[in-house]
Amino acid sequence: MPRTRPLDWIGCHVSTGGGLHTAPARADAMGAAVMQIFTANQRTWRAPPLTAEGVAQYRQALAASSVRLVMSHDSYLINLASPKPDVAEKSLAAFVEEYRRCTLLGIPLLNFHPGAHLGAGEEAAIELVAAGMRTALADQPESATRLVVELTAGQGSNIGCTLEQVAAILDDAAAPDRSGVCVDTAHVYAAGYDIKSEAGYRKFFADFERAIGLDKLVAFHLNDSRSALGSHVDRHEFIGEGALGRGFFRRLVRDRRFADVPMFLETPDEERYAEEIKLLRRLRRAPWDRLMTARAAPRALTSRPPSPRR
Repeated sequence: MPRTRPLDWIGCHVSTGGGLHTAPARADAMGAAVMQIFTANQRTWRAPPLTAEGVAQYRQALAASSVRLVMSHDSYLINLASPKPDVAEKSLAAFVEEYRRCTLLGIPLLNFHPGAHLGAGEEAAIELVAAGMRTALADQPESATRLVVELTAGQGSNIGCTLEQVAAILDDAAAPDRSGVCVDTAHVYAAGYDIKSEAGYRKFFADFERAIGLDKLVAFHLNDSRSALGSHVDRHEFIGEGALGRGFFRRLVRDRRFADVPMFLETPDEERYAEEIKLLRRLRRAPWDRLMTARAAPRALTSRPPSPRR
């Protein structure tokens, strides 16, 4: 069984092909200390019901692995901010069901995109997203799973691309102990936050502390960016091969403030995850002068939450 380094919280999104119980072994094979999964097909509205046997298999496989923490990503179809009644109804039902699934599986974090307002406006969208969060939390009042709002690139009418918008969602949801934030590095750069430069990096996290609080930062999505600063275009790139570059990722993985915050790769090709996990660990150890002269990699390339109640 692979051994993770002390305080190592670097991992990736992991396929659940063949069943949820297959994911922990895949994560181990890639050297991932943490993993993100879809608990069901992310491009369909209805998820097959979880069986007692399936839940038990997953929990046993997780316990036998080196995976320290799991985060679920909800369906791409869900748009809690939608002003369209039919989409809003289906989105809320699917979101509540995903929260139930995470609770049943004992998954500590459920990551989601706030959604798009489709012309109805930012304020109305924030209220709808927060209301959806409150509904899910009320459905499972004893759940240990936290709802995690992901910062977005702001493409189209998507909200959640500014710290102020995310802060407003969390304030309206009014569940500080059951919610948090995921910083996607490609998204925040495309949204206009210059996290690449040292000064911009310091400013972003200082602004995050003022607007939201660093204690609410519970996960990172590690992605380089194919898109330019402030482009609002969501395009992920391999670590060190995009606009952010290796220097940024070295700074992030060596930042002691985030030593126990899980970091999940979502770069374009899962076949390279094992290589990129090794790269991130090397960046964490490498002296600055060696880092700056290194060439980009070739393109080929925990404790368990308490038992839930459904």
